[in-house]
Amino acid sequence: MISNKGTTQRFTRATILCCICACMVLLSGCTKAADETQVPTPTAQVETAAPSAEATTPVPTNNVTEQPLTSASPGSNTGKLPEGVSVQRVIKEVSLKDNYHKKVELLTDGGKQVTITDSNQKIVLQQIEYDGRITAVKGKQVTVQVEGGKEQTLTIPDHIVIEDEDKLGLNNGVEIEWTVNADGQIESVELDD
Repeated sequence: MISNKGTTQRFTRATILCCICACMVLLSGCTKAADETQVPTPTAQVETAAPSAEATTPVPTNNVTEQPLTSASPGSNTGKLPEGVSVQRVIKEVSLKDNYHKKVELLTDGGKQVTITDSNQKIVLQQIEYDGRITAVKGKQVTVQVEGGKEQTLTIPDHIVIEDEDKLGLNNGVEIEWTVNADGQIESVELDD
């Protein structure tokens, strides 16, 4: 499902995400006292891990939260995971530039929870990414066979613009990727052939 077009889109999303994170860090620094130090801005460059497809895969949302980092061991429920879903295992942990940290965890429902924290262990981004194939469609309600998981039925909110460069539409057999923010709301949807 990964293609050059998808890689380019993900790189563009990573750039946008970094800009958003930088703005949030700068804005949060404006409210602090003059004697406090500001947190450096994150970038999507990996320092301690060798380049791989996963290391260059950006996280494509603009969801920013500030929650204390909780340690996640396999099988534990951390953050706001869907009901009945837990962390199966950690897929990857890498240090990013400026002491940012990225952790990708495989969930029991087939999703991948991506968490980025700053140098103070504050969560600056947390989302769940899903990949699957559409098995049934009823308007904007679709049933998807999630890769590595069970079927899920999701309703795509009207305000979400579906990325569909190949004009595939919401049809059976079409591959779909979507992200869910820490509040359980769909942030983005992309269709692929």
